[in-house]
Amino acid sequence: MPLLRIVLTLGWVATSAAAQTDTLPVAIYSRVAPSYERQIQDDGTPAREYYAIGYGGRIDGTLWDQTQTKEDFPEIAGIIAQELAKQNYYFSQDKDQADLLVVIHWGRTNPFNANNFSDGVSAAGEAFRALNDASGPPVQVDSSSAESAAQGAALIAEQNQAIQQANAALDGALSLIQMENREQARRDEDTAKVIGYTDELSRNNDIARFAGSDRYDTLLQEVQDPRYYVVVTAYDFDGVTNNKKKRKPAPEWVTRFSIRTRGNDFMDKIDQMAMRAGSYFGRDSGRLIRDYQGDVEIGDLQVVGTEESD
Repeated sequence: MPLLRIVLTLGWVATSAAAQTDTLPVAIYSRVAPSYERQIQDDGTPAREYYAIGYGGRIDGTLWDQTQTKEDFPEIAGIIAQELAKQNYYFSQDKDQADLLVVIHWGRTNPFNANNFSDGVSAAGEAFRALNDASGPPVQVDSSSAESAAQGAALIAEQNQAIQQANAALDGALSLIQMENREQARRDEDTAKVIGYTDELSRNNDIARFAGSDRYDTLLQEVQDPRYYVVVTAYDFDGVTNNKKKRKPAPEWVTRFSIRTRGNDFMDKIDQMAMRAGSYFGRDSGRLIRDYQGDVEIGDLQVVGTEESD
């Protein structure tokens, strides 16, 4: 885990133009610790809490591409701060006032790597063809003379050796495929955790997969496609700063949101992503939110034609 750097002063104000958030499909997953509760004021809104900002950078196993740099942190933090303020979280000018340490991670997930799998399949195909060739018609031994019998025995030994080599190559190729499958499953598991897909994948990994449902496969495809992600994690400030045992503290809440990289520039979309996800800061989303339903406006009914039936 990258070393966290606590930022206690923000000498800038981030602004963003009004964005059309209804056009950007953002996947959102937010969880709150059972021990975390916000005081509710008389007007029904949560009481104000104060936070310090922590730089998280990339999560291990993920990337930054050309649209993402370390220098983008102030702008990203400013955008997140705007959405935090809407939930009554405010930046603390004094570390003694801070209730939370809000750490921001961002990056790009790794796409599915089909090259190694394809290599294994190709190697298996070649080994299978070699095995078929080696297992051709059996060698006919001419035992009319000692010399002919010896030649026949040598050909049989050569054929058996070729069969053994082909079997060994096939076993190796199949092992490579199995190893790559296990490695890809591990990568998928890590990515699903980063972008908040783990619970939803588990929920849909049921008998419906074998009855024609494509929900699990659709989720897995989204995990394997490269995605831009942001993870906003809130820790108890005293628990972090007074952590003498240097153990990683459990978060009070964490909100994960992401979009696919295809057709998007991260810094152009971060404000829309944050606006969509910001209402879940400090709140539990229940499940993964990934299907945005736009508004449908129905106008007056109009008769465009009639037809008489016999």
